Amino acid sequence: MKKHKQTLIPKMIIALISIYLVAPIIATTLYSFSTSWVKTILPEGLTFHWYAQLIANPDFVSAMIRSLGLGILTTIIAMTCFLPIIFYANVYNPGLKARLRFITVLPFTIPGIILVTGLIQVYQNIAIPKIIILLLAVTLLSLPLTYQTLDNAFISRDFRAMFEQSLILGDKPVHAFIKVILPNIKIGIFVASLLTFTTALGEYVITNMLLGGDFETLKIYMYRLMQSNGQASSVLTTIYFAILALISLVLVLIVQKGSSSKEKE
Repeated sequence: MKKHKQTLIPKMIIALISIYLVAPIIATTLYSFSTSWVKTILPEGLTFHWYAQLIANPDFVSAMIRSLGLGILTTIIAMTCFLPIIFYANVYNPGLKARLRFITVLPFTIPGIILVTGLIQVYQNIAIPKIIILLLAVTLLSLPLTYQTLDNAFISRDFRAMFEQSLILGDKPVHAFIKVILPNIKIGIFVASLLTFTTALGEYVITNMLLGGDFETLKIYMYRLMQSNGQASSVLTTIYFAILALISLVLVLIVQKGSSSKEKE
């Protein structure tokens, strides 16, 4: 009996936390489909009208394209800049990893508003497009996730031996990196890319303060809708949740596939 109570209490706590986290998402999703939901427990009716209205809105389409573009470009920059450095640190200079770990902590310690203020002060008199500054800033914000994911990918095998054997066989360093290293860390690269893309997709503070209305992303557009149209905002929030859920599902499947491949080896 005592053992049963010991297992029941943790389950109840987990259930309560799950309800607390999931209930707002369910309520928002129901509200996005409702014709009217004011004084009743459940919506009075269901409709796709609000979804059709939002998708047909050119402001939504433009915000979605900007957010996707920001996410894709940030991911490309992050992989291009960080991957060679992490490869070098793991294969040829392990002592560098301690410094990299310190650098990856900085995005957590510097609030976004302070970062934006500093960027504006430094670059306001320099002829650099603010969109470039935004891309680089968001790329740096994604560094902790990108670094940790790619660093974990290099732990599983002796990549130095693989790389040097490829060089001995006549491959040039760049060709050896592309033909030998990249195929063996492709799961890590894909996971890091998705995490970087998600970070850029959900970025709000830096984008809003640096560019504001000149570059309205999905998050900025969502905040504007919240102040004017509750149901349209619920629709956009539901779509955003769906995108994140899809990315999360893909991440889980990739990790499971990678785990099963290692077990077979």
